[in-house]
Amino acid sequence: MLAARPALQAAVGYDGGLTIPVYLGDALQLRFRAGDLFAEREVTVQVGDDENTELVFPVSLVERANTFDALMLDVTESIQTGEDPPHWALNDHHINDPQERAVLEETIDTLARLHAEGRDHIWAYYTRNMVRPVALSRAKVDVIAGNPPWINYNQTADSLRAALERQSKDEYGIWTGGRYATHQDVAGLFFARAVDLYLKDDGVIGMVMPHSALQAGQYAKWRGGAWRATGRNRTLTVDFSHKTAWDLEKLEPNTFFPIASSVVFARRPPIGNKPTPLVGEVERWRGKTGASDVRRELVPIVDTSAAGSSPYAAYARQGAVIVPRRFFFVEETENRAVIQVDPVATVKPRRSSYDKAPWKAIDLTAITGEDIETAHIFDVHLGETIAPYAALDPLKAVLPLTRGGYEIPANATGGIDREQLKHRMRRRWRIVSELWEAHKSSVNKLDLLGQLDYYGKLSAQLEWQQNPDGKPLRVVYTKSGEPTAALLPDDEAIVDHLLFWIPCKDLREAHYLLAVINSDTLYKEVAPLMSKGQFGARDLHKHLWKLAIPAFDSTNPGHGAVADAGEAAARGAAARLAALRAERGDVTVTIARRKLREWLRESAEGKAVEEAVGRLLG
Repeated sequence: MLAARPALQAAVGYDGGLTIPVYLGDALQLRFRAGDLFAEREVTVQVGDDENTELVFPVSLVERANTFDALMLDVTESIQTGEDPPHWALNDHHINDPQERAVLEETIDTLARLHAEGRDHIWAYYTRNMVRPVALSRAKVDVIAGNPPWINYNQTADSLRAALERQSKDEYGIWTGGRYATHQDVAGLFFARAVDLYLKDDGVIGMVMPHSALQAGQYAKWRGGAWRATGRNRTLTVDFSHKTAWDLEKLEPNTFFPIASSVVFARRPPIGNKPTPLVGEVERWRGKTGASDVRRELVPIVDTSAAGSSPYAAYARQGAVIVPRRFFFVEETENRAVIQVDPVATVKPRRSSYDKAPWKAIDLTAITGEDIETAHIFDVHLGETIAPYAALDPLKAVLPLTRGGYEIPANATGGIDREQLKHRMRRRWRIVSELWEAHKSSVNKLDLLGQLDYYGKLSAQLEWQQNPDGKPLRVVYTKSGEPTAALLPDDEAIVDHLLFWIPCKDLREAHYLLAVINSDTLYKEVAPLMSKGQFGARDLHKHLWKLAIPAFDSTNPGHGAVADAGEAAARGAAARLAALRAERGDVTVTIARRKLREWLRESAEGKAVEEAVGRLLG
């Protein structure tokens, strides 16, 4: 708009008026199929009322965008104000073709009737925006520039999610699914759909994309550049080599988007040409955002979906999905009971800044200040209880398990067998289960136990507790952010989904893993493989096992050196944490992590870790 200022100024006073071609339209065309909306001669828009009212417009007029837009605005104003009969707008805009006038007169009458009945009076505005993407797709363009929506499919409205997924899976074949299902976002579909609907052969497109488009697994099929329709002999291809993509992650401050970004370019080759995938190199920008001296360098594209090369990938498991947190995590309060039949504790739901809607607003009076059997109260470790080399105090959670039971008391239908719970826990489980069913998302088909043991993430821990199978120790590390690992001192504690856990055969292997995961050396190596957020590398998950981290071998001197360094760092971290507690009292995880990392960077123990891990990883 700013670039068009001279044209706008020159148009002042122009008899033909001026229409700004900006539309709030459905660019993905989810609400209709082009074949249904556009017949040879007419455009039909369904009002969606009980009378099956339709608004009909001549195709010949719709394709004259300036005339159509100005006409619809004047018709709307005439209907709203009542100053002039709305049909006069046809004369004002020189609609002289008899067939066009006949169709439009009937449509104007319908618009006036809808307004008189108190219906929304924005139908003319709505139609102007609704038909424009389809009209544009008939003409097609040479260049597309854009910034598609960055939103995961599971965050979209229920009414749109199915259509979005269908297009991604069936129309273009870019859906990756599996472990990437929750990370799939709409930006890749928007890019493909824009090429398909609007771009001419040999036309070019450039769009601002999430940084993950360059490397993450959810974009693997999209980066291939051959987008195939399921069950049909149709493949849409692009040439990603038309212009080198831009990697904007290293610009500082990198706050102009909520997550790190990239810009991806492509050309649409004529039908029959082979695709050129997004591989090779990207142009990484470094420097201050908006500065004239931003440096640009070519760096390799790292495909983070590549198979892991470390044997620990098979052993690392994510913890249990203990959400909604307020249903499970508790704080103990004073127990006023004089006589207790069973060992019980009085608890209330724990509040946290991480609580999410709708759960944080639910009334939990029914489970506040109640007594619960201690056999159902478990220590739980989350990301907020883990610092480098140190496990902080665990949180408490009420779970439908019994200490020493080592299995979920499930019934024949897959739900909790409440008969196996103690009587206070039976009541609590009934209450939270009913709240879950009443407030969960309509697309979530899991019951509360299914959520808690999603993909067996809880039952796997219970199986390990019952039978460690020669691996009696657990190292845990954080799911996101800078890699942070600690040895869990309690075999009975439960691990939450914000942590991954690895069983170890002995302390030597545990100290080896602690040294590797907590090292700056590993972080620098794994950061390019992690998805990016506004403040840098974000999701660690199992990306670290894509590095060549060998299984611990006690007979290997290099492995022994890493284990020795890890053991010394663990002792030093414990001493440093004890000193912090003596000095400050309660120590938050934020302070513990910051102070321990400062100590590791400066201490002989930390430097020994970096040296040993550096040799291990080459």
